[in-house]
Amino acid sequence: MEFLAIDYRSPSFSIAMLLIVIAVTALIDHLFGVYKERQQNKKLSNFLSRFEGARRSTDYKNVLELQPDSVNALILLTNIYYKSGDYAESIKICLALLDILADENERVFVMTRLAGAYHKAGFLQRSRDILLESLRLKNRNPEALKLLLVIYEQMREYKSALDVLPALQELGENVAMEREFIQANVVIGDAFLSVEKKLERLKEMQDRSPFLHRLVVEFAFLHDHVKAWNVIKGERLIDAIDLFWFLPRKSYIESEALKYPLLREMYTAKRWQNSAEGSGIFEFDLLIKLKDSEPSAVVEFEYRCEKCCSLFPMHFYRCPNCQKLGVAAVEAILAKKSAPLKGGAEEINFD
Repeated sequence: MEFLAIDYRSPSFSIAMLLIVIAVTALIDHLFGVYKERQQNKKLSNFLSRFEGARRSTDYKNVLELQPDSVNALILLTNIYYKSGDYAESIKICLALLDILADENERVFVMTRLAGAYHKAGFLQRSRDILLESLRLKNRNPEALKLLLVIYEQMREYKSALDVLPALQELGENVAMEREFIQANVVIGDAFLSVEKKLERLKEMQDRSPFLHRLVVEFAFLHDHVKAWNVIKGERLIDAIDLFWFLPRKSYIESEALKYPLLREMYTAKRWQNSAEGSGIFEFDLLIKLKDSEPSAVVEFEYRCEKCCSLFPMHFYRCPNCQKLGVAAVEAILAKKSAPLKGGAEEINFD
């Protein structure tokens, strides 16, 4: 009966055992992958159930059920709705797509588009939650990380915004400007720092990053209009010229304003002084030339993005359209003069 005994030292037995181990390992790995995918789908389904309020229309879902090949067409359609500003329809299509998409990359793409639509529609928390979920599926997504950074800034969660920067930097993005801007806002919002300490740190940051000049000047005039004149950088005045135009008269110090040619021109046009004969800015120059008569026009300002050329009626540090930082160009325009409001329509109250 010895011929029936298994020879554990036999090469064929070793090979057989190795194949069995490989097969069992592959089976376990496959089953684990299936389980993981089901759990992921379940989590995503539970997550999307939080947005049922936006899923009242079943038209797109019916289209997908009847014509599964229409996925690419609907993705194109949601982009069209997104770019045209119809964010509600874009959101409905994205939610319908997420119900049937199985490919992880496609899901991440649609979730990023969904987050963008919610962001444009003003639902910052929903957009943030969707981005965090999409990054859980695929963390190397620069588009999602950039949008998440913007949302954290808008929600004034600057510490969280700083946490996003290393991931973007790892993907090859230059985040030096973003880091300086966020850290400046952290200093401004620090309740444990005095105004003097904040100004001291902001001036140091401004020396490193000149694009922060307007932010520093704005903060300084809000808290100490005397010291504010000491943070001015003449070469960057054009970026904050509107702040000085609307400066309250009580914050105006003529001896300080006379130090800067652009302010001399502007305040001559405003008729607070008479120290300039003309200006390189057409609107100021015209008002200076009309100084002997009562002009029927006043200076107003609009703000143009130097990246995408969009125009806005209010100043921005990050373009609302292309999300680029430090690209706001302040442009003076002439407008018809109207009757002043009580208290002075032209002045911004910095108190």
